[in-house]
Amino acid sequence: MDPVSPIPPTLRIEKLQLFQENKQQQPPFNRGQILQGLITGKNHNQFTLDVEGQQYIAESKAPLQIGQRLELQVTSLSPRFTLQILTDPLMQDIGKSLHLLPTESTLLSQANTLAATLPANTLSSASQQALAFFASIMTPLSGGAGLADQSGGELARLLSGLFAPGNAEARIGIPAELAHFFDKLIQTLPQQHPTTPMAHLLQRELNILGQEQSTQQLFVGGKSSERDNQLNSLLHKIGQLPTAENIGHTLAGTLNRFFGNVHASSPSLLLLQLLSLTTELLQRGSAANKTMPNGRELEQFVNRLGTNLEQLLATGKQEEAALTLKSAVLDIRHALADTTQQQADQLLSTLQLYQLLQIRLAGEAIFFFPIPLPSFNQGYLLVEPDQKQHENQGEPYKKYSLHLSLEGLGNLQVELQQQAGGMRLRFYAEDTTRAKFLAENREELADWLTATEIESVQFLTGAKDPTKKLLSFMFHGSSGVLNTRV
Repeated sequence: MDPVSPIPPTLRIEKLQLFQENKQQQPPFNRGQILQGLITGKNHNQFTLDVEGQQYIAESKAPLQIGQRLELQVTSLSPRFTLQILTDPLMQDIGKSLHLLPTESTLLSQANTLAATLPANTLSSASQQALAFFASIMTPLSGGAGLADQSGGELARLLSGLFAPGNAEARIGIPAELAHFFDKLIQTLPQQHPTTPMAHLLQRELNILGQEQSTQQLFVGGKSSERDNQLNSLLHKIGQLPTAENIGHTLAGTLNRFFGNVHASSPSLLLLQLLSLTTELLQRGSAANKTMPNGRELEQFVNRLGTNLEQLLATGKQEEAALTLKSAVLDIRHALADTTQQQADQLLSTLQLYQLLQIRLAGEAIFFFPIPLPSFNQGYLLVEPDQKQHENQGEPYKKYSLHLSLEGLGNLQVELQQQAGGMRLRFYAEDTTRAKFLAENREELADWLTATEIESVQFLTGAKDPTKKLLSFMFHGSSGVLNTRV
């Protein structure tokens, strides 16, 4: 994405003249006064400025645009009236973290990866529930389900062989097989797959520890009741999962027998991490046939991101607030060491950016809903009043528009408009090639759009970068009224 500077420089508007019946009059301004202005005309460096219904001609070197609203302060009354363009503190905060939007596809997987590095039961029950909810939404959307199923079974077989009785010579070669397994897994898993970060972490640990420790030291440690409890919890989950050839049940039985007979030892932290990944892969494999999330689940997805966390706390809804992603990330950050808190801080900054964007766009009567799913490089939904429909039919109508950035398809904009006869859809692609591809696959729309009939579909060009589209709404909005319902 091209670099974008969302914050215009602070500039002065000079040489102010009242534009009314070709007569110059004294503007009713006082030094220090704060004004709201709207640019209604432009001719090179000359602008027509509307302040409280009065039209003025002003000169400025600032890159102003017709329709732009300005916060102005009177800084000088002589020899010329000078208005200072005030910077917007909210836009400054948005500008500092706007670069995080193109990375939002990894938001959920990074949160789960950070949580996986913590000892068991470190996070609250509510945080664990929140992370589990978002993982269940991601599973059918993250891709690679068949690969996860196969990889989970292969990893379970390797770990079973490591602790199976007899055949000591075969066990010696298993660490090398594990290293090869992770090399292959990392090469083939999609970058956005939720288990990819954990796979990278375990690959590094195996490479480092494998050079320093024996096979016994790698996977078996000193006695620890805490690690024993973690092992029992993981093996219970693995044993209950429906897996090919009952491999999960076999792994659970093998490890239960091994550590039941070796009373002076407990599993190493590395083994627990491997079992945690095995559980994750097997769970995703067993959920390979899970249906895509429905509208109700996606509504919960948006509501539980935590962009309303502070409001929930302020209104006494602590339990509901604790089940949000933002609350879980705060919990993770609190539990992390100082050296690793920076990763959690970035996740928090992304969620806070969503909140700032919602506040800013509410000033344009636009509802902003982020969609940080692994299927999208970037995605959000905008809901705004449909003035044309309102004028034609006299009822308040809303216009829905999806703004996405997708691998392969690039930027995509989808406008949805509910009509009496069904849904009217317009797809905007980057170019004619992509628009033609979408048109050729229009039959699939009927399968995905289950809540209503399709009245009409159009495939057009003109999709913009989602981040730049957001900026265009914020700088050239048509309203200055804050919708306080947000």
